[in-house]
Amino acid sequence: MKTVLFNPFKKYQENYLFILGLAATLLGSYLGYFFNVRYDGVLDVHFANNTTSWQPALDNLSNIAVLTILLLALGMYMNRKTRFIDILNITLISRIPFYLIPFFNVGGTMERINSEFLNTLLSEQIPDFSTLPLNSVLTLGIFALISLLFIIWSISLLFNGFKIATNAKSTVHIILFFTSIIIAEILSKLLITNLINS
Repeated sequence: MKTVLFNPFKKYQENYLFILGLAATLLGSYLGYFFNVRYDGVLDVHFANNTTSWQPALDNLSNIAVLTILLLALGMYMNRKTRFIDILNITLISRIPFYLIPFFNVGGTMERINSEFLNTLLSEQIPDFSTLPLNSVLTLGIFALISLLFIIWSISLLFNGFKIATNAKSTVHIILFFTSIIIAEILSKLLITNLINS
């Protein structure tokens, strides 16, 4: 089970991984629309109001494209035998944890809690968070913890898959990998903010 969850690239063939990743992307895009969620960055998921049917899909397309291009370039630099399909599969599969997050917004729960926190934050010079309902605070805390675990899970999938695809082993390779993730996050945020949201 550990291999399936954190390193499925060891267990499954590339065709299966591609189909699974593509299906998950389509489903995740629909869930984003249905539950008003934006995937507005490689490592970002936010709840929004009145999400259109195309926004989550374009978010995912942008994130996948940016991450695939950067990791493929890095992979080719490390190992000329790095294949596009392997990097694409890694990117597709690593997005799956984020597609579970929309379920937190069943009935608009997270939208409501976000509005409560935002209203409290903007209502006074010194916000009084003690006025917030306890169940909202607990729900937000649990959501933040689980979201962090999902981010770690996603990065673990990326890292494990990238090591297999490129045979990356050295400390320099690891540093370059995490630097690429940070750059991908920045580029994806800029792309989505300036093109998709404009």
